Amino acid sequence: MNRIYTLLTAIVLTIAATAQTLNVQVGNVTYQFPASQTGDMTYDNGSTLTIMDKTFDLSDISSMTVDQSQVTDNQVRIIYDGTTATVQVAGNIAPYVTASINGAHVTIDQSNTDAVNGDEITYQLSGTSTNGSLTLNGSYKCTVSLAGVTLANPTGAAINITNSKRIQLSAKKETVNTISDGSGSQKACIYSKGQLQFQGNGTLNVAGNCKHAVKSASYITVKNITINITSAVSDGFSCEEYFQLKSGTVTISGTGDDGIQCDLGGTTSTGETQDHSDEDTGNIYIDGGTLNITATADAAKGIKADGNVTIDGGTITVRNSGEMSKSIKSKATVTINAGELTFIPSGAMKVINSDASYSSAIKTVDFVQNGGTITITASGQAGRGITATNITTNGGTLAITNSGAGVQGTNDNYTAKGLKADTSISLNAGNITISMSGTGGKGIKSAGTYTQGTTDGNGPTLTVTTTGSALGSSTSGGGGFPGGGGFPGQQSSGGSSAKGIKVQGTIYLYGGSTEVYTSTNGAEGLESKTAIYIQGGKHYFNCYDDCINSSGKIYFNGGVTVCYGYGNDAVDSNAGTTGAITIGNGTIFTYTTAGSPEEGFDCDNNSYIQITGNGIGISAGGAQGGGSSSSTISNAKQGYAFVTSSLGYQTGRYYTLANASGTNLVTYSFQSNCTSNLSFFTARGMTSGSSYNVKYSTSAPTDATTTWHGLYLGSTATGTSTLTTFTAK
Repeated sequence: MNRIYTLLTAIVLTIAATAQTLNVQVGNVTYQFPASQTGDMTYDNGSTLTIMDKTFDLSDISSMTVDQSQVTDNQVRIIYDGTTATVQVAGNIAPYVTASINGAHVTIDQSNTDAVNGDEITYQLSGTSTNGSLTLNGSYKCTVSLAGVTLANPTGAAINITNSKRIQLSAKKETVNTISDGSGSQKACIYSKGQLQFQGNGTLNVAGNCKHAVKSASYITVKNITINITSAVSDGFSCEEYFQLKSGTVTISGTGDDGIQCDLGGTTSTGETQDHSDEDTGNIYIDGGTLNITATADAAKGIKADGNVTIDGGTITVRNSGEMSKSIKSKATVTINAGELTFIPSGAMKVINSDASYSSAIKTVDFVQNGGTITITASGQAGRGITATNITTNGGTLAITNSGAGVQGTNDNYTAKGLKADTSISLNAGNITISMSGTGGKGIKSAGTYTQGTTDGNGPTLTVTTTGSALGSSTSGGGGFPGGGGFPGQQSSGGSSAKGIKVQGTIYLYGGSTEVYTSTNGAEGLESKTAIYIQGGKHYFNCYDDCINSSGKIYFNGGVTVCYGYGNDAVDSNAGTTGAITIGNGTIFTYTTAGSPEEGFDCDNNSYIQITGNGIGISAGGAQGGGSSSSTISNAKQGYAFVTSSLGYQTGRYYTLANASGTNLVTYSFQSNCTSNLSFFTARGMTSGSSYNVKYSTSAPTDATTTWHGLYLGSTATGTSTLTTFTAK
C-alpha cells in the first residue's frame, strides 16, 4: 500500500513538473488527464483512486503512464483496428463517459454534461474494422466526428445512437469515411433516435444492407458535407418531422425504396415554424447544395414527404427507372424557389388489381416553383412530370421531356402528362418548356382550373409540344401488357388523343407568352370543358386539330392570339349560343388550311359571334354551310364583315386591312397557303357602311409595334395589290 502511495506521489510530481499527461488505462479504454487540470488525486481505503471526479477501482486499472500526448477537452477518440478498438477519453469528461468494448464493437453511455464547460462531447472515429460498431446511449447533445473511418458491422447497425437529443454527425475536412451494416433487425446503417445534423467538409459513404441507409426518429439536416449513399434495402434517408438540405453534395443510388422519405412524426402537423423550431410537418426543404438521386426499385420515389417539399436553391437530379416509380411524392406542398432540379423517371407500367400505376417525377398536393431550374425527363409508360392537387409557378425554369407511351386499361386510359393537377394550375411566371412524344400524351392537364399570368399582364414563357399519336380507340380480348393494349382478356376503354393543354374547368390567360404545337389527329392545343378567357399576353397555337376548343364560350378580351390549324378548326366553341365566341378588346388572328368544313371561327352559327369591344378579329378558312353562313351579328360594338367569296392567301405575302383612306388597321401573313371561303374581319375604327380593302405586298412591315407569328400591329404599311374589298356591317 505504501508502494502505491509512493508511486502516485511520484506521478503527480512528474506531471506537475513537466506539464505532461497522466494516462489511466482500463482495458482498451484510456482516460487522459492533463497536468494543468489534474489537481489533487484522492486515494481512498487502498481500493479506489479519484482523479478529476472520475473514480477508478484500482483492481480495474491496467496501467498508469505519463507521456506528452495532447488532450482535447470534451473529446472521446475511438480508434478501430481490425477486430479491436481502443477508446481515449479526455479527463474533463471522464466522469460522464462509460465505455465498454467487445472486439471492435464500442458501447458508450453518456451522462449529464451540464457541469462541463462547453457542455457537448465530441466522439471522434478513425481507423478500420470489418466487424465493428458504435452504440451511443444517453439523453444529451453530442457530436460524432468521422476522421477517416471505415466501419462495417456484419450483424447490426454500424452507428446506433439512442440519444433523444440533437446529434451532429460531422465528416472532417479531406477525410473519406465509409460506413456499412449487415443482416439484423436494425432500422438503418446509421440510426439516431434524436435529431441528426450532418455537417463538415469531408466525405461520408453509407451502405444500408438491412433496411435504410440513414434513419432518424426526428429531423435530418445536411450542411457542407458530401454524402454518398451507395445502397439501401429500403430508403436512402428516412426521417420524421422534416428534412433539410442546406448545402453540400448528396448522392443516393441503389435504394430498394425511396431516395429520401420524410414522415409526419405525430398525428397533426405543426405547420412550418420559424427556423423550424419544434417543427413537425413531414416537410422537405432543399435550400442549396447538390442532390443526385437514382431510384431503380419498383414504386420508388426519389423524394417522398408527408408534408411539403420546398426547394430554395441547389442542383437536384433525380433518375427513376423502376416500375411504378415516382421521383418525388409528397402529401402536401412542393415549393421550388431557386437552384436547379432535374428528374429522369422511366418506370414501366404495372398491373395492380386490374388497374395501372405510373412513374412521376414530382407527386404532391401543392407544387410551387418560385425560381431555380428544373429539368424532368420521363420515359415510363403513362409517366408524369409533376402530379399535384395544385401546381403554381412564380419564376424559374421548368423543362419537361416526356416520351412515356399511353396504355389502355380496363376502366380508364393511362397517358403521360407533363403537368397534371386535380384542382388548379397557376403558371404566374417562369420559363416553362414541355415536350410530349408518347401516345395520348398531354402537356398540361388540370381537372379544375388553369390560370396563366397575372392581371397586370405579366406571365410565364410557355412552350408546349406534343407529337404523340392518339391512344387507340378500343381493344377487346388478348393484348395487354407489354404490347400497349388493354389488360389481358379484358375490354379496354375508348382511346385518348394527345393534347397541348387540356382543362376540365375554366381557362384564364392573363399574360405571358404561349406557344403550343401539336401534330396528330385529335391533338388540340388549348381545350376547356367549361370556358376560356384570354385577357392578356401573347399566344400562338400551331395545331393539327383545333387550336382552341371549348365546350363553353371563348372570350378574347385582351392580349394577342394567333391560331394556325392545319387539320381541323382553328377556334371552335361548342357553346351553341350567343356569345359562343366573343371579341372584346383582344386581338385574334385565326386560320385553318384544312378546307371546308373546317373554319377559322367555328361556333355552329356565325350569329353567335359577339363583338363587345374594339378588338381585332381576322379569320380565314372553310365554311360549314347552313347556319354558319349567317352574315349578321347583333349588337356589334364596331364594324365587321363576313366575306364568302374565295380568297387565296399565299405565304410570303403580307396582307393589310385598311380603310378607304389607306389607314392600316392590321397586317397579317400566313405560314401556309390558305384558301378561305369564309373570312371574317373586324378591327378598331371599322364602322358600319364604310368601305375597306385588303391589299398585299411581299415586304414585311418594319415599323410594327407588335410582331407575333404573322401578326403585325401598329404598322403604317399599305399593300400594293388588292385581294378584296368589302363594306362593313
